[in-house]
Amino acid sequence: MVRQLWDHPVTIETVKLGHYVMINSTERAAEFLLNEWPDTVEGKAYVAAAQVLVKVHEGRATIGEAREAFIAAAREAGVFIYEE
Repeated sequence: MVRQLWDHPVTIETVKLGHYVMINSTERAAEFLLNEWPDTVEGKAYVAAAQVLVKVHEGRATIGEAREAFIAAAREAGVFIYEE
């Protein structure tokens, strides 16, 4: 599978205070959403982001849409975004 790199990575704080991770691709965003997301926060933006990430993989959405959906989910969850 070809890695779908983002033009502008997003750095966010993990559930471990003071620890940051750089999200630089659709695949990394999906991995973070599924495996590292705060346990109690799966709202509408989270679901929308998951759907967009799948659509990008299928060629039905852009990597820009994936990035924006991921940022929206992070905001909804109260995840600190270091840079956008």
